[in-house]
Amino acid sequence: MDTDDAAKSPSPRLRVALLACGIASAAVAAAVLLAVTLTVFRVREPVMTMNAISVKGFGGAAPGGGGGSSPLWMTVVADVSVRNPNAASLRYAGSKTAVYYRAARVGGASGPPGTARARRTVRLNVTVGVAVGALLGDPGFLGDVAAGAVAVTTATTVRGRVAVLGGVVRRRVVLEMNCTATVAVADMSIRNQSCLQRVWL
Repeated sequence: MDTDDAAKSPSPRLRVALLACGIASAAVAAAVLLAVTLTVFRVREPVMTMNAISVKGFGGAAPGGGGGSSPLWMTVVADVSVRNPNAASLRYAGSKTAVYYRAARVGGASGPPGTARARRTVRLNVTVGVAVGALLGDPGFLGDVAAGAVAVTTATTVRGRVAVLGGVVRRRVVLEMNCTATVAVADMSIRNQSCLQRVWL
């Protein structure tokens, strides 16, 4: 190597210093990205709320055209809200709602898929068919009707995914809302409703 080439080539100590500087800069950039991900873009738990459960009436077929062993169906509408507190949209595959009377399933329905935009709330109105024959098959049902109130339980599940930082961070989300409500026989109104939410990330 001639004198000019030696003068232009960085010394070993300079090369080590440049390499160390580059590593340090990359580490700082990674730390900043991690901090942003864990704070601003941290995946937060969506919140599901049961706004109301209403009885709409009776019919000869299950809502949506489904069939069943009972010739008479009662239509129940569950009004559910899903609030997305994240800085990215929550895409959900759909909702599933089941209705139980005295621990026995008497009806159910599925809702369509959709998207809850960032920091927004979406409403889900799920129409559920309840088989009256299944209710009449329980020996305690007529007694509850005579007493003027029928207690039912609903279970709603929503599965989705949140992606932030252009998809760098992806989290699957499962929301489950279990509600217990008392239906007043006189006017079919809902009384004494209580709900419990569970979230899996």
